[in-house]
Amino acid sequence: MDLPRPGWRRKRARVPAALLVPAVLMAVAACGSSDTSGSSGTASAAPAVAPYLDIVSGSSDISDISAKTGQASFTVGFVVASSSGGCTPTWGGSTAIDDGTIKAAIAKIKAAGGKAIVATGGETGPYLETACSASELASAYGKVLDVVGSNYLDVDIEQTVDPATVTAALATVQKARRTAITLTLPVDGTEAGLTDAAIALLTSAKNAGLDVTVNAMTMNFTATGDWGTAMTTATEAVKDDVARLWSDRSDAEVYAMLGVTPMIGVNDTGPVTTLANAKTLLSWAEARGLGFVRFWSVNRDNGDCADGSVSPTCSGIGQSAYAFTALFKTFA
Repeated sequence: MDLPRPGWRRKRARVPAALLVPAVLMAVAACGSSDTSGSSGTASAAPAVAPYLDIVSGSSDISDISAKTGQASFTVGFVVASSSGGCTPTWGGSTAIDDGTIKAAIAKIKAAGGKAIVATGGETGPYLETACSASELASAYGKVLDVVGSNYLDVDIEQTVDPATVTAALATVQKARRTAITLTLPVDGTEAGLTDAAIALLTSAKNAGLDVTVNAMTMNFTATGDWGTAMTTATEAVKDDVARLWSDRSDAEVYAMLGVTPMIGVNDTGPVTTLANAKTLLSWAEARGLGFVRFWSVNRDNGDCADGSVSPTCSGIGQSAYAFTALFKTFA
């Protein structure tokens, strides 16, 4: 595909000997156009429903989606390093951060009354998180937030990174801007919870004093039985991992800092998320008081290829246009 997407690959973490964030952090100036509505020292909560949108491809009509479903907020991605090398933030590796077409698409989100969450990383592509030093990474995060006019950052980590570098940069940004930060991480199986690498990153985030939410990617893992139930079981295992790290928080507080993101329709490795499966997951998320839900992706939310294929522009199953978007919009 032409853009890195949320996915899953089993990895073992490359855990540094020292996970603590350096005490001295670079200051990042906040742009007046960014959404910095949190109270002093506190990040404002990201939207409860913000499905992922491949904003580089231009394959979805944001205005049409909003008009037909009422969904206005989206998680837009992916921001990665330039494919030509160095620590330059780009959309998808080659499109400039201030590209006019993408800025116009983001303007449609805001015109509909929504908010844009900036997503970095993804399944493939050169990561800013590995191309940059901690100070460079903080500057890169700040630059794209300024261009988008957002203060919501989703960091999707599916490759090997140095946890200390990432969390030092995030701590700098959050301290300066009160940015709402989500760490989007792959699950390791139905009952296995997060991968070792994801646990290492969360440990570093906690040691850094970051205020984060955790987004469990319930996609592309091996499971038996009902897929909807398998996704709830996997997310419950992630909740247990988060609870062990933030042991001073109640169950309700841990669930509230947790989100879940399935891949609608046919997953890369075979599982199929139907509307019924998604309803099972959403009902469970509402009952447990999860903080937010997302899915990959709005661009796939149609039945244009109901042949079981995996495509960036259709779900691979029979469905009406925007059926998943309309369903997720009901999450309360």
